[in-house]
Amino acid sequence: MATRKLSIIEAAPASALTRLIADYLQDRRVNCSPKPIRIYRDALEEVLLPFCANRGVESIDQLTDRQLNDLTVSLLDGSGSRSGRALSKYSVHSYIRVVNAFLAWARRDGETVTGKAKLPTLGRRVLDVLSREEIQALEDAAATERDKLIVRVLADTGMRLGGLLGLTLADMHQDGRTFSLRVHEKGDKQRLVPVKPELYRRLRRFAEKTRRDADSDRIFLAHRKSPRTGQYEPLEGSGVDQLFRNLAELAGIHKRVYPHLLRHSFATHFLRRGGNPLLLQQILGHDSLAMITMNYSHLTISDAHAETMRILTED
Repeated sequence: MATRKLSIIEAAPASALTRLIADYLQDRRVNCSPKPIRIYRDALEEVLLPFCANRGVESIDQLTDRQLNDLTVSLLDGSGSRSGRALSKYSVHSYIRVVNAFLAWARRDGETVTGKAKLPTLGRRVLDVLSREEIQALEDAAATERDKLIVRVLADTGMRLGGLLGLTLADMHQDGRTFSLRVHEKGDKQRLVPVKPELYRRLRRFAEKTRRDADSDRIFLAHRKSPRTGQYEPLEGSGVDQLFRNLAELAGIHKRVYPHLLRHSFATHFLRRGGNPLLLQQILGHDSLAMITMNYSHLTISDAHAETMRILTED
């Protein structure tokens, strides 16, 4: 029997655009947590690169306005999506924002960039936020102090779930009569978030008790010991998601309740009570006021009317 020689097929060299995207993702890893990196990689490696391969685009200077707008259209009609189904304007908007951020980075890095994609126009989303009474009902429905504090801390600080899960006793700060929590969130950023004195004292009592019962420095731990380690391990996001679904059912709240909704509810309440948007930006950890404008445009005409009347009737 004749022996056949195996031939080695060399992989095609990566295009200049592929290498540039790899450099961008590496640059983003310095200041971003894993979740945003996955979003960037998805938009650039799974959406932009296949589109460019089909169009014969191998370098960033070949990406014209027309090419990029064709990318947007192909995602909206489904011809450019992996599933073959049309994507929502919100999904396309997210993808194209990443593409434009990449192009802006490349331009700053000295690359010849001639194109910029148009973002699809988004309608204003109406957020069905929780009232303060509904938040109290959630807290009342919670069976343990841990669960009650999870509801109250998210509701009264506007922090993201990741910030809550990362809290330790060392993150609790008191300066005279000022109480705050140090929040660790996206891209290793830290900020101090003000809290009411009574909530601070509740959280400290709970945190000190938790430290006696567990090795972890986290404040919020699972209720049961891990069979793998025999220890109370840090609470995970999936557990909090399930907690809010259960609490909503117990409280008789017939809307979708999830941790991030309490962040939206906090911001809405803050603005409706006349809070300064610049301070809200600082509390929430947004980089610009644009996020406040985009996310909280759901305030109703009654809010605008009440604020206008207050301003016009004040001396």
